Amino acid sequence: MRRALASVLVLLFISSALMAYQLSPLNVTYAPTGADSAKVYTITNDSDSPIAIEVTAEQRIIDLDGNEVNQDGSAYFSIQPSRMIIPADTTQLVRVQYRGPSTVTRELSFRIVAEQIPMPRGAQEAESGQMISFLFVYSTSAYVKPSRIVESVSTSVSRNDEGKLEVILENTGSVHQMLNSLSITLHGDDGSSYVLTEDELAPVSGKNLLTNSRLRTVIGIPASLRGASVITADVSYDFSYSN
Repeated sequence: MRRALASVLVLLFISSALMAYQLSPLNVTYAPTGADSAKVYTITNDSDSPIAIEVTAEQRIIDLDGNEVNQDGSAYFSIQPSRMIIPADTTQLVRVQYRGPSTVTRELSFRIVAEQIPMPRGAQEAESGQMISFLFVYSTSAYVKPSRIVESVSTSVSRNDEGKLEVILENTGSVHQMLNSLSITLHGDDGSSYVLTEDELAPVSGKNLLTNSRLRTVIGIPASLRGASVITADVSYDFSYSN
């Protein structure tokens, strides 16, 4: 009973520590110029202790298997303030200004990241009563809108070295596409067809297909398509860019 009670108390402590601050908004679209090229983020310290926060920008890159590997995006944004100490029960405003190219033909994708960092030594000593420190990170989505909205996803199908089918979706448009309610149908040149199953779609279904990005799913050759020399694909999904 004592052990169970101790576990509950630890979980409550961790939960309250993780909710020490809030960041909003979590999804923002910038214009390359004008008033909408600057946005204001709100960081609220809900805890009863001061916290230190650093805000940075990262450029998003998605590889063929859907892994996000980001790069430093500080050259594209001015962030004021970028480092701050927020007192308990206080709100801090952070102004983020896009400073990249003024002509954007394809949407640029970023993360605006608010990361809790260790308090300066003097502040740590003042808060020495805290036994454990949890550092939390908010990673938000940020897009720079292109001059023209084009929604287009192309598909290609090929056999890989293992004899399996590699189905690739490529964003050939100018804005990101969320692959919600995704359906892919394969067609053989002999009139055969095959609809990918939920498991076969799992590597790409619901994913965010950024501009200049490709995603793939690899499947065994379905029995119905084994007589086909050439295989093509049709794709459908439910998403419409509205920003």
